Amino acid sequence: MQDKEKKFKKPYTRINKQDMEIPGCYSGVRVVNGNIELALKTFKRKMKDSGKLEELKERKEFLKPSAIKRRKMQLAVRADWQRRQNEE
Repeated sequence: MQDKEKKFKKPYTRINKQDMEIPGCYSGVRVVNGNIELALKTFKRKMKDSGKLEELKERKEFLKPSAIKRRKMQLAVRADWQRRQNEE
């Protein structure tokens, strides 16, 4: 009867960020206790914070400087239009 009343705890141990880091490798992540989900989450966060994915996407294809300027101008015009719409 006491076995039914007794609640079992999950075997969970808290994982520190320092345990997951690999010395000398900023973008590397170590899998601790077989927790691949947490390691993947940490790796994605590191990649996003470092800006390597954005740089990789930019380098995927070459854009002419005039195309970059044109895109920048289009974004500025759109932002200005949206700002004016919000003011009214």
